[in-house]
Amino acid sequence: MDQPLRVLVVEDSPEDAELMVLELRRAGFRVAPMRVASGEAMAGALAGHAWDLVLSDYRMPGFGGMDALRTLKASGDDLPFILVSGAIGEEEAVAAMKAGANSFVAKHNLSRLGLVVERELKDAEIRRAQRQAKEELARSEERYRGLFEHSPIPLSVQDYSAVKAQLEVYRAAGVEDLRGFLEAHPEEVRRAAENVRLKEGNEARSRFYQAEGSAGTEHHFSSFYMEASWPFFLEELLALAEGHLTFQSEMPVRLASGAMRTISLNLSVSPGCESTLDRVLVSFMDITERLQMEAALRDLDRLTAKGQMAAYIAHEINNPLAGIKNAFALLEPAIPAEHPHRRYADLIKREIDRIAGIIRTMYHVYRPASGEVGEVALLEVFQDIESLLLPKCRAAGVGITLDLPDPGLRVRFNGGLLRQVIFNLAQNAVEASPRESSVVLGARGKGRGTDITVLDLGCGIPPEWVERVFQQGFTSKRDAGMSGLGLGLSSCKSIVESMGGSLDFTSAGPGAGCTFRVHLPHHPREPHP
Repeated sequence: MDQPLRVLVVEDSPEDAELMVLELRRAGFRVAPMRVASGEAMAGALAGHAWDLVLSDYRMPGFGGMDALRTLKASGDDLPFILVSGAIGEEEAVAAMKAGANSFVAKHNLSRLGLVVERELKDAEIRRAQRQAKEELARSEERYRGLFEHSPIPLSVQDYSAVKAQLEVYRAAGVEDLRGFLEAHPEEVRRAAENVRLKEGNEARSRFYQAEGSAGTEHHFSSFYMEASWPFFLEELLALAEGHLTFQSEMPVRLASGAMRTISLNLSVSPGCESTLDRVLVSFMDITERLQMEAALRDLDRLTAKGQMAAYIAHEINNPLAGIKNAFALLEPAIPAEHPHRRYADLIKREIDRIAGIIRTMYHVYRPASGEVGEVALLEVFQDIESLLLPKCRAAGVGITLDLPDPGLRVRFNGGLLRQVIFNLAQNAVEASPRESSVVLGARGKGRGTDITVLDLGCGIPPEWVERVFQQGFTSKRDAGMSGLGLGLSSCKSIVESMGGSLDFTSAGPGAGCTFRVHLPHHPREPHP
């Protein structure tokens, strides 16, 4: 052995202690012994030194082996404790072993001592390794618990084992079309939701549901579902029934306060729980504001287009109205003041002026405004749009790729209007793209300006549509509701041109896709503090 064996010998006989040490040396141990014969001396030795082993006689004047064992236990050290005695009966030896002694060797058979010590040292090393593993596991669990509890993302661990059993009952009953069965029996879907049990949830989850202390969070969460939630939970059940270990969806829920929110839900079956589903990690994010922003962008697009049309109408009405006003100005002097209908002339003049005022107001209110200009980081704009279009991309099976060689590239533009333009172009590109393809958002400095491109691999733009793409009212979309009014691209072009830029496109033909290009004039980058 490289290190000496540090042995604390509790023995009132120096000769017997020496025999134990000699036997250990004969067995190949390098022994560093210390002999004590009282409780006080033993406690001091344990407190002042590190030991590998305790050998103790059973019967000593005033201080016996059981006293020595209690002293060792009181110290907190986990050391092999071996009784070495010639005056101990079988019942006493058994009692000592139950009290915590590791082994017993008779003094008349000290030849066994080396083997016993070797065995107990190995057992002590195993116990030490197990204790360290438990301590490390406890620390790991504590770290996990800290991350779990303090995560800003709502997290929970849920037990789906009863749901698993419910699905197996359907299978055993011969249900082959599970979707059809559950759609025909919505009460079974609700029963499955009530069978889900919450094992643990973090503070962020409780805060989101506004239900601290509510039975709904302790047992099941179906109380947070509304009618619109059940189709999404049905898809979750079908995914689990098919053996999927992950599930993602967007689901509307109702909070304890009654407020309605939409969450992006992610389920993941924990490793080792695939057959039971008794531990499923659930995390979600509140995407209500994001969806509202998407709707606001769509509304802004429609309002901008409507505003441009209103400005156009105002401009077109203003021309004939000006002719009417000029013609009436020529007729008015020919009507004598004493004429019985002279008062109508004054009324006509006032109404013409009133209409002109209304038209003038419409034109100034609804004409495209340049907006507030500032530096806009294109990478941030692209990432925002990528996030906004993520649900549409998932539904369409289309990806978004960013092609931005200079991540720090900036342009001077109105940030909100630029997002509106690129969002509109990117959304059109996603809708035109085939599944398993990608829309590429790119930007590069070019000459004295910057080119922003949106590329798709869709069916392209037919030659007969080229001259009409940017016309108000033109659309290739049918049965698309407000999204098919044909006003989006014309709005985008007006916005870009109002800022001194240009918007055009290239299309190589059917099946070769299309690229829309926004060219913005160059402005020197402002210094940053």
